[in-house]
Amino acid sequence: MNTSGRETGTLALDYLGEIRELAPGTDLTFGRAADLVMDENHFMHRVVGRFVAREGIWWLQNLGTRSRLQMLDNTSGTLLELAPGQQLPVVATDFTVRFSAGPTNYEILGHREGEPLRADDTGDVVGTATVDFGDVPLSPEQHLLVVALFESKLRTGRIEGGSVMARRLGWSANKYNRKLDVVCEKLHRAGVPGVKGEVGLSADGRRETVLTWALTNGVVTRSDLRLVRAATSQVDTPGG
Repeated sequence: MNTSGRETGTLALDYLGEIRELAPGTDLTFGRAADLVMDENHFMHRVVGRFVAREGIWWLQNLGTRSRLQMLDNTSGTLLELAPGQQLPVVATDFTVRFSAGPTNYEILGHREGEPLRADDTGDVVGTATVDFGDVPLSPEQHLLVVALFESKLRTGRIEGGSVMARRLGWSANKYNRKLDVVCEKLHRAGVPGVKGEVGLSADGRRETVLTWALTNGVVTRSDLRLVRAATSQVDTPGG
């Protein structure tokens, strides 16, 4: 039942010309042996992910164990990455979901009808407990670190290594790593998976998870990029 007071609207998905129209109360899985069969590629999970409506919002869920999903807002250019076992609200009106299975890349085009969505102005967290991670306080330097992750991803298409990031911020590598560890510990305590303690968790993986959490919950936006530019200009200034 929708208790948010928000009209969910419909969701239209297009995979290679095959159109699926989803109404509130329905869902759609996609993969090698799912509601939407995408390919017989044996590298692909039987069920890669699912679109589902809950509490007035459409969600994209990653149901695989290896594949990472990307959701691109076709209007703003914002790119979010979704690790296995996580989910994201479908905020964009027009979007693209991307993933790879072996050497092959796949895309699903989507269009969402209904009310515009944005971060809740009241600060209330909407959605299920799976993504109820918005209220994690960060210090100014911790926030700057997360903004730097976003800036790096936008500028280079990936999050650069710790030594590069530390130099851009004018920090020592030890300070950068310590700040990142603290942020990950805070998210871990808040229940965010993929930031600490998991077997096989890579440094790249936890940085991507931190950035995904920050973008999903409105912790960083494009307007925050000025903070990184200011920090970088101080590093580049002689005597700064």
